[in-house]
Amino acid sequence: MSDEFVNAAKERRGAIEALIAGLPGINGYVDKELRRDADKRVRNTIASRLEEQKQALFEIQRKLTKGGGLKYVDDVDSAVQKLQLLADRIKTASYGYAGFFDPVRVKEEELDALHRFDVALAARTVEVEADVQALGAAVDGDGDVVAASNDLIKLINELNSLFQRRSEAILSPDLLLDAQYVPDVDPSLLAK
Repeated sequence: MSDEFVNAAKERRGAIEALIAGLPGINGYVDKELRRDADKRVRNTIASRLEEQKQALFEIQRKLTKGGGLKYVDDVDSAVQKLQLLADRIKTASYGYAGFFDPVRVKEEELDALHRFDVALAARTVEVEADVQALGAAVDGDGDVVAASNDLIKLINELNSLFQRRSEAILSPDLLLDAQYVPDVDPSLLAK
């Protein structure tokens, strides 16, 4: 998913940026800046998808309110609040790369590990969509709304924990080199 953003960012480079990219020693910096832009776009995409699911939860709350399921509204509201917090954290997170003159530098292998966090988050976003749909189905079909909302909240908590690990790794980049700290992801999702 992020490669398409990197390619789009490269296509938008102006003539001056292309010239600078060709200078010895500058190419890696420019590519890191493009990766930084792509990283932000990936996170914004993830946050947008989570916000779409939040909107779906609002619709579920509306159905519960109109259909006499007031006792479940608080459970769904808890999921809404946690989902909003996660989306906000993802949107406002550190880019994962310090600028040219910043004292902290993130290396290519660390950027690759950071990318694995984002790929893992993106993959788990699909699970959020599935859990929101399961909750909606439970509401529509008189299913176990409490169990479905608990499953969703548990998943959102896991995603918050995963994102917290990503945030900690930004502050301590050595963590990005620890294979046990960085999430395992399907290699096909890491297309270069």
